[in-house]
Amino acid sequence: MYVLCSVFGFAYKFEIYSGQDISTRPEATRQKRDDEKNTPRGTYEERTASYEGVDLACIAWKDNKIVTMLSSYVGTEPVSTVKRFDKKTRERIDILCPKSITEYNSHMGGVDLLDSFLGRYHIRVKSRKWYIRIFFHLFDLAVINSWIIYKNNAIKENVAKKNILNLGEFRNELAYVLCNSGTNENKRGRPSSSSLEQELQAKKKRLQSKPIPPLDIRMDGLGHWPDVGVSLRCKYPHCTGYTTISCAKCGINLCLNKNNNCFTRFHTT
Repeated sequence: MYVLCSVFGFAYKFEIYSGQDISTRPEATRQKRDDEKNTPRGTYEERTASYEGVDLACIAWKDNKIVTMLSSYVGTEPVSTVKRFDKKTRERIDILCPKSITEYNSHMGGVDLLDSFLGRYHIRVKSRKWYIRIFFHLFDLAVINSWIIYKNNAIKENVAKKNILNLGEFRNELAYVLCNSGTNENKRGRPSSSSLEQELQAKKKRLQSKPIPPLDIRMDGLGHWPDVGVSLRCKYPHCTGYTTISCAKCGINLCLNKNNNCFTRFHTT
């Protein structure tokens, strides 16, 4: 898959490689010259052509080795200079460098950064069907793009760095929201019988404090019914009261009485 990325790893455009089309492939060969080793560093050569209405520039530049580049964006001009270490004189010298090379060096790394994001967290699917693997790969790309947009917006809004979710935390919250948003967790019918061990585990789970649910879950308006349980501190900000009322879906205690209605405010504001 060919991907066009920004320096931050944001995928702007992609193209799925489906094999070579020999009938339309332009023939291009590069003959290795005998005097490549004797060519001084900084020497460059440019050839231009037009293919299907697109102007192309093919540049060959001698650094440690011959670097060949094909560009539809820029050619050799304007030529600049770069620093390189010369083994003979044992000092850094200036050599000529085409514009296309400097542009590539200043904007490279986006695809490598995207690959590192994909390598850390990706959906593992064992399937021999190619379209299944492509689908989940594109899904991972969409998640990474959304995380980069979220992070850029958080930086623009001056959110503290410690409060910005990393990619792993973002994926966990996204999965939680997608699985629970717009769902009703209340089960109808007669409760099933359980063993003593299951009851003990359920009691232990009830006594553990749960994190505050994401905004999309808190405001979806489904399944947020008051439930009576153990007395715990209210989770609403700046409220120091204790209450036995909890949300059946969010799993946190919230005040619900004539003096304090943290339950309603929590799910509507």
